Amino acid sequence: MRPACVCQGLGLAEAFREDLDRYVFEAQDEPGVAGRVVPLLIGLLARGLWATTAYRVRHYARHRHAALLGLASFFVHRLVLALTSIDIDAGAHIGPGLWMPHGGYAVIGPVRMGRNCEIFQGVTLGESESTLTTRPSGPAVPALGDRVWVGPGAVIAGAVTVGDDASVGANSLVVHDVPPRGVVLGVPARLVSRRGSFGVVTYRGMDSDADRQAALSVAGEDGPNR
Repeated sequence: MRPACVCQGLGLAEAFREDLDRYVFEAQDEPGVAGRVVPLLIGLLARGLWATTAYRVRHYARHRHAALLGLASFFVHRLVLALTSIDIDAGAHIGPGLWMPHGGYAVIGPVRMGRNCEIFQGVTLGESESTLTTRPSGPAVPALGDRVWVGPGAVIAGAVTVGDDASVGANSLVVHDVPPRGVVLGVPARLVSRRGSFGVVTYRGMDSDADRQAALSVAGEDGPNR
């Protein structure tokens, strides 16, 4: 099992490299963008990458008990929040390769999220009022698997699990678990297929990613329209 985030064995520099490479990879697919230098600049100027980097440094400082780094990263986080309107809780555990393609207000609470996920503008991931008193041992927040796609304006609230390769449609409200490869839409969200996020979540090395290939084979057994 590959480590999920920098507090679970993954180095801070390695996580940053994987985050940046996701932006570079996506920029290379843009019409008229070629080579490596221009996509690299596009990646470095991406507001989503700023927010993710500020989160990772705060998260690293918290779990490594680095007080001075934690204090500095707090102020950096506030500055980045003002510039991007993207708020990622330092208590979240987020795997590398997170891509947030657009700026615009987004809130990610102390969730768990796997690798190579894609989060759009206007998304909220956090607690639900109906579950605040049901989990006294900790916050009742979502857990997202690997390669999850969350569309603009979607809300995932409470102690729900969104499985690997799932897709949450724009403006949907998820208050119940989503199975692996599930595609959900609506308020509240309902399962409409099991075709997964394979057509929308892309990243470098995806064709050789054993976990993704295994999930694709299962999706193929389910049939193209399920």
